[in-house]
Amino acid sequence: MVDTMKFKGHIPDHAVTTIPVLALLFAVHYFLLRDDPAENGIEATSGAPVFYDYWRSADDVNELDIDASLERLALDDARRDQRIRELLRQGNYKQARTDLLVVAAAAVSQDDQTRLADTLLLLGEVAINQQELASAEIYLQEALYLAMSADNLMSTARSYRLLGQLNIRARELARHASNNYDELWQARNSIARGYYQGVSEDLYRVIQQNMDIRRFGAAADAWEAMASLHDQIQDGYQAQQARIEAARLFASTGQMTHVRRLIDGLDSSLISDADKSEVEREIDGLFEQYQEDLAQTSQARDYQMLYHRYLRNGEVERAWKFRIKSSETLASTSDRSMFQRQANVIAVLYNSNFAMDRAKQYLDRAGNIYDDNGVGEMLEQTREMGSLIY
Repeated sequence: MVDTMKFKGHIPDHAVTTIPVLALLFAVHYFLLRDDPAENGIEATSGAPVFYDYWRSADDVNELDIDASLERLALDDARRDQRIRELLRQGNYKQARTDLLVVAAAAVSQDDQTRLADTLLLLGEVAINQQELASAEIYLQEALYLAMSADNLMSTARSYRLLGQLNIRARELARHASNNYDELWQARNSIARGYYQGVSEDLYRVIQQNMDIRRFGAAADAWEAMASLHDQIQDGYQAQQARIEAARLFASTGQMTHVRRLIDGLDSSLISDADKSEVEREIDGLFEQYQEDLAQTSQARDYQMLYHRYLRNGEVERAWKFRIKSSETLASTSDRSMFQRQANVIAVLYNSNFAMDRAKQYLDRAGNIYDDNGVGEMLEQTREMGSLIY
């Protein structure tokens, strides 16, 4: 029998009370935050720490963690097990999420709390890898609550460890966004001062890095800076191509005011009427995709609200049907719809300071459980993860 008093010592005060709040965070993640353009007049910083490549390891989630997690689920449907395994290995998280939620719903109907918790942990782990941190926190907090309710120390420790990993990831993404912001500012400063050597390479790197962390508005700003650079060196064609790339990104995130400004400013002597019409058709298509995605994410939000309503009313199985519907609706949206609006980089970096504190607290709690129960290997892994906090 588990020592209940000893177990209670590892339970944070917010473990249960924050779960309803996370639904609001999920809505904010989709609809309220904004990826603002870079601001002028803010001095660039130097001496930023070197980033860790821990999260880019091919074996981090794609192989070892997926296989181990699916083995824990012990699915009785071999075809579904293989389908989920392949979807996760291919990085097709949206479809895999729906299949995993079906597994979770079946666990709910069978009152299999262990499988439900393990499924939620897997959902949270893969969501972290996909940078969907708001939804990852929802899954992990639910798993934590189930683990604590069942007095399952090892599952509780794993939930804490993944919550720590989530907050480390939030901090890392914030530092990436901040460094990209600084590099873009420095590139703009070089252009303004007439120093052009190496700026093109720097801007291409900023664009790629912003695309990698899904800050599409910041990538569009970098394309505009690229256009400014080519204007200064009298390369009108490359300047125009850069503006078109910026317009594509703005259109795919619904910012048509910027798009119209860029398209209206195209030099007719450098682009034929036919080519311009083709660009405009492509831009219109990207904006239509954005509108479709917006409608679908709105519908998904409605399904999510119905999930919470029926859950509060005690109609658990009916509630989970709406949770699955929400996931199915989001599965057909573009990747950019998930990240179309993010906070300004200064706000992101400021908030990431609290993520460092949360990461330490969660990993300390996981480490204490592993230490108290003599699980040396997991204790060492947790301490190694703690070394990534910066």
